[in-house]
Amino acid sequence: MADVSRHPLTVEEAKARLREVAADATPAAWVRENPWNAMALAFAAGLLAGLEDDARRPMASALAEFLALELTAASER
Repeated sequence: MADVSRHPLTVEEAKARLREVAADATPAAWVRENPWNAMALAFAAGLLAGLEDDARRPMASALAEFLALELTAASER
């Protein structure tokens, strides 16, 4: 991250930085930055809803992991 300072942050500065990063790490922020990925994820979720119970759990786990990774990557930008 280019805006990281070299000196340790005070408690108030750290709280402000955490709030700033957390505001950018929401699902809505991810959808705004990745509309095509969001559309693909919504499509996959629709397919997931129609799967048999046996196949639903592994697919749901894979989609949840993908979304978590994308949200984490978006917060690091």
